[in-house]
Amino acid sequence: MGECELCGAVKVSVRQVRTGKTEVLACSRCTEKMNLGPKAVAPGLQRAQQTSASSGAPRRNDLMSRGAKELVGDFHKRIARARSAKGWTQVQLAKEMSETVNVIKAAESGKRPTDNVIKKFESALDIELMAEREAEETRFVNAGSSRGMTFGDFFNQQG
Repeated sequence: MGECELCGAVKVSVRQVRTGKTEVLACSRCTEKMNLGPKAVAPGLQRAQQTSASSGAPRRNDLMSRGAKELVGDFHKRIARARSAKGWTQVQLAKEMSETVNVIKAAESGKRPTDNVIKKFESALDIELMAEREAEETRFVNAGSSRGMTFGDFFNQQG
């Protein structure tokens, strides 16, 4: 038993309901009159929430999740060269890939395409845009056992 925060009724059974962005304690009469009962989730939103909740594992067709491969740095040049070699215009390539011309233009200007579009480019142009990831170079410099390396030590080695 409690007090309804909407109508002020005392010694009534209340439950927490949402009104706008606020949660209040309301009696059953206010809940019914103001239609504050639990709202049904729209079917599309419900499917989206279920899909996102169940997708804990990475998708198989996501190229970047493989980890061992990455998009080559000159992908835009490779795309333009391969398209020209086939004698296609950007419009023809777009039709071949079922994409818009803007996607082709953006990729050829250096904007990174989505993983799905990368696969389409590779398939349509018979090229490889994903390459094995190269290890980053790391160097260890030992300036002596008594102290660590300073900026001065680093710049003296560079000269």
